[in-house]
Order: sequence, then structure tokens, then C-alpha cells
Amino acid sequence: MELLYKKIIQKELQQLEDTLSFSISSDINLATEVTQHVVSSGGKRIRPVVCILVAKMLNYKGSELIKLASSIELLHTATLIHDDVVDQSSTRRGKESIHTKWDNSHSVLVGDFVYSKAFQLMASLDNPEIIRILADSTNRISEGEVLQLSLKKREILSKKDYFEIIDRKTAELFKASAITAGSLASCNEDEFISLTNFAIGLGNNFQIKDDLLDYFGDEELTGKKIGKDFEEGKFTLPLIISLPLMSEDHKFMILETLFDNKKSDFKEIVKIIKDTGAVKKVEEICNQFSETCFKELDSFPESDYKRALFDIVKNINTRVS
Repeated sequence: MELLYKKIIQKELQQLEDTLSFSISSDINLATEVTQHVVSSGGKRIRPVVCILVAKMLNYKGSELIKLASSIELLHTATLIHDDVVDQSSTRRGKESIHTKWDNSHSVLVGDFVYSKAFQLMASLDNPEIIRILADSTNRISEGEVLQLSLKKREILSKKDYFEIIDRKTAELFKASAITAGSLASCNEDEFISLTNFAIGLGNNFQIKDDLLDYFGDEELTGKKIGKDFEEGKFTLPLIISLPLMSEDHKFMILETLFDNKKSDFKEIVKIIKDTGAVKKVEEICNQFSETCFKELDSFPESDYKRALFDIVKNINTRVS
């Protein structure tokens, strides 16, 4: 079933795509070509969608919303390009990643190019508060990447460290998407707090569902290889919760696979995780984040835009891609 936002902000979504396409143009043809490879592959555009819906919910009537939403999507795209180099990912959004199609040098330089384009758009907003929020968020996201790298392949990642990583790497840009929209619409302090709590809950929920899909998703629907995070030695929530619940033999086998690159049957690992009952526990955590989102949205007046945000929260819990 089509999500509500695709109907009520159809015009804005087209403006977003047009602005993204225009923003990444360059006199250097190669920069445009490589960037277009990622941007044109689509993606959910969930962060700019949240930005647009929040601003509309707050009755913003100005002309700078699409520029703000586009700068947020470009920031996100730049992080993906650099992520693919760090993780050596072969695909992104169902297409070859830049470093696979070209090489690492192209990925690093084009990632920097996209960051610069995002900041050019931000500067054109002439809003110091929004520029500060997005600059701080960019810094926190980078810190999250470094934190994840520093904790990689340690004995077992704790739940606390996991949430610290996803709070910086994922929830941070969701938060920025909502509160910059709030700033654009001149929201009050209580609304600002509600938007912050809503967006952090949404971002955490989105990432946890993504981590579940890495074990239980469909490659054709997700556009990326199933088991990619596990293959890269990443401890995500399904694994963190399941490890203490499984037998010592299973735990030894899985950790040996992660730390020593031992070959194993990923389907067997998925079954072991599922048999521990960890999936239900992870889904319960997702539901808690959803309830936080619903609670915070309740403080805003009824509108189609608010209902569309509710719709997004509900959809995340049932997403298959």
C-alpha cells in the first residue's frame, strides 16, 4: 500500500529530485557522472521526507524548504559513499557502489564533492542556526564512524556501545532533519524537544530494522547482500541480544567466524539467532521506539502531514526493504 506522504507532498518530492540533480552538476564531467550514479539510484529519501513533513506540519510557508531537504539528502549520500569505501561494499541501492564501478579514489573524492555541495546549499539558506545544527550533526556522524571503527572486532560489542554508534551514525541525521525543519518554521521550545525525541526514536527504529533485515531480509527487496554486516564483523542488535541466549558451542562457532574469518553457513547462523528468541526481543525494542514517536507526535495539531509521519513510523516496523 502506498504511503500517505507520497500523495500529499508529491510536488515537493519532485522539486527535491530536481534540486538534487541540479545541485550535483559540475564543470568537471566526471564529478557529475559519478555522483549521479548514486543520487539517481533513488533510495527511500526518508530524511528529506521527514524534514518536509515536519515543516508542513508546523505550517511553514516559506521558499527554502526544498533547499534544506536537499542538503540533508546530499549529506546522507556523502556518508554512504564514504561508508562503502570503509566497508568495501560492492553494492548500494541495488547498483554497483562507486568504489566497485570505479575505485576507492573516486569514492573518497566524490564523497568530498557531495559534502561540499551539501554545504553550499546550506550556506544559501542564510540561516546560522540551521547551518550550526547541520555542521554539528555532520561532526557527530563522523565521530560515529570513527567510534564504530575503534570498536570493531573487539571481543563482543555491548548494547550500550551499539546504541552510541547508531545514535551518532543514523539517529543524528534524522534528528537534524526534524529540528532544522522546526527551526525553519520557528517552532517553540516544547515543539523542538518533541521533534528531537520523535526523530531520535525514528532513527533508532529505522536502523534496528535495517539490522534485522541484514539477517532476515530479501536481497531483491533490500538491494544489498544479506549477511553483509555479519561478513564485515559488525555486532548489531540481533546478534548482541542472541549471543547470551545461545549454547556455548554455537556462541564459539559464531565468534570464531567473526574474529577469525572462518567459513560458516550463514543460513545456519540465522537459524541459531532465530531459535534464541532474540528477534522477538529486538522487535519489542522497536515497538518501544515507535511508541515514543507516537507520543511525541501527539503533541502537535492534527493534519495530513502529522498523519503521514505516523504512517512512516508504522511502516518502519513492517518494512521489508
